[in-house]
Amino acid sequence: MARSDSRRKTTYDCLGLGVNAVDHLCILDPYPALDDKVDVKRSSLQGGGPVPTAMVTLARLGAKVCYVGKVGDDPDGEFIRAQFKKEGVDTRHLLVDKKIRTSRASIWIDRRSGKRTVALDRDRKNRLERTELEFVNSVSSRFVHLDAREVEINLLAARWAREHNAQVCLDVGSLRGGVEKVFPFVDHLIVSSRFACRFTQTSDPVRACRALMKREFKTVVVTIGEEGCICGAKNRLFRSPGFPVKVVDTTGAGDVFHGAFIYGLLKRWSLRRAARFANACAAIKCRKLGGRAGIPTLNEVDGFIDGFS
Repeated sequence: MARSDSRRKTTYDCLGLGVNAVDHLCILDPYPALDDKVDVKRSSLQGGGPVPTAMVTLARLGAKVCYVGKVGDDPDGEFIRAQFKKEGVDTRHLLVDKKIRTSRASIWIDRRSGKRTVALDRDRKNRLERTELEFVNSVSSRFVHLDAREVEINLLAARWAREHNAQVCLDVGSLRGGVEKVFPFVDHLIVSSRFACRFTQTSDPVRACRALMKREFKTVVVTIGEEGCICGAKNRLFRSPGFPVKVVDTTGAGDVFHGAFIYGLLKRWSLRRAARFANACAAIKCRKLGGRAGIPTLNEVDGFIDGFS
């Protein structure tokens, strides 16, 4: 790849690369068993995907962000672009491909617990190609946020970040093949307890966090749902408790956590402050349906945390 004149580069706080989707959300009560039929209590259509929702979180908090991904030339793709534009996320590198269809996620939420089941319907051809990342030498970014869904493209982006002094954050929710290839280029590993425990073959998220810390990441964070998160860095480990709220829907809580935690890194906050802030953002999100509707502004987060002081 040819290097561009640095004076012409577009600079971001964070560049995010990962899978996107349109979320079709339904609140159900009772939650159906196999072969049941139930009525939908509430529904919503929102933009989704772990990295895209993290980018929206950062934008709503005031950061300058860019999303890199691919959509189809269809109404769902237009919906995703419009949602990003509304939130102030730069989409100049969101590719539109006439040969694919935009991904959709069907999400069923249990009204009583707020927990959900997600089924992603993704076109197998909906993947980024190496040549589609040639733009990266025309941008600079302090952070790069990845989801490891497409390992080779994630590797390319992570190597670029390392060469250009950008810190890499990796979101992994479920155990997938090849994710370990990206690890050597990751600075901040922020993963679910589901992934952490399965990857390290333990049922204890604290032990899982310690095991992951041995891989010499700058930071390891293991999210543990409503209980908050476990954080490790430089041979110190602590638990940051969650915030009690009336949960409507947990969809996107981890994605919002990622965006909020990266915001703390951008501000050079202490690990404890960044974790508490991210826990608060995730809790606030859970009070509304969908991954995007409940994402707070900075003032809303500050007011929420003050209420627990």
